[in-house]
Amino acid sequence: MRNHLPFGLENSINELMTPDLQFAFQIVAAHKRAVNEQWSYPDHHHTMFELNMVLEGEQTMLADNLSFVQQIGDILFLPPGVLHSSSGSPNKEPMTYFCLHFDIDDLTLRRSLMGMQTTLLSTSHPSSAAIRSTLERLLETLPYAQTGLHQDRLAFLSDTFLLLSALTNWAIADGPAKIHGKEASENDVSLAATIERELRSASASSRSTEEKISIEKLAVRLGYTPAHCKRVFQRVYGMSPRQYLTGLIVRQAKLLLINPELTIEDIAYQLGYRDISQFSKQFKRWMNLSPAAFRKLTK
Repeated sequence: MRNHLPFGLENSINELMTPDLQFAFQIVAAHKRAVNEQWSYPDHHHTMFELNMVLEGEQTMLADNLSFVQQIGDILFLPPGVLHSSSGSPNKEPMTYFCLHFDIDDLTLRRSLMGMQTTLLSTSHPSSAAIRSTLERLLETLPYAQTGLHQDRLAFLSDTFLLLSALTNWAIADGPAKIHGKEASENDVSLAATIERELRSASASSRSTEEKISIEKLAVRLGYTPAHCKRVFQRVYGMSPRQYLTGLIVRQAKLLLINPELTIEDIAYQLGYRDISQFSKQFKRWMNLSPAAFRKLTK
């Protein structure tokens, strides 16, 4: 009896396949700011990565209990959660800088960037030229990013992908095998990766609401306490398991809403919600838009 194989596999000798990729890269509050000689910015921290590039003058940034003096073209990279402040110009002169906050939920790249710690990418740094070039391109398109015109949006999107590429190449070239200054044990990395796979698998099922995926039950099944699992995941990836899971579900919801053949009720059911009202409320919490309003934007 003839063996019925999927099309393309019968009589195949060898095959190579790339890994599936699905991730979110987010840029928030990118701004260029000119300040006077009296300007400073107090201690603060945030949940995103930051790139801060000096365009004119000099700037003294305090981060991780260290002082960084930026000259023109120097870029300071700050991971999430790092307390930092700016003393402004060390010579008390006007200064101009460009600040960009971004986030990435691809855990491979995220772990590498978390391992970079706070880094001053001076103009002489081997990896700084590519990152600086993409920031300069983003600066050029910044005035047009909010026009709503199709071509302007595409140009900004193109430059965003160039920034992602430059950051990835930096991580490949310089990325240390450290997380927040400490060696990550093989057990920690393995456990964090196992938790990630379990969360991704659960979110892809029809039962995948946040309420139905219990980090606590997952931890018990893996033989650890919930607190230990959360701590290890946060340390390795720089976000909590719940934050990662929420990102997976939001992404899945948006992809389903793009499909015009699915009703919002169908999508709510696929994501495991009791009814369309529960899904709509949760989606609006995530996106500040109703599912119907988000769907209109994608048409």
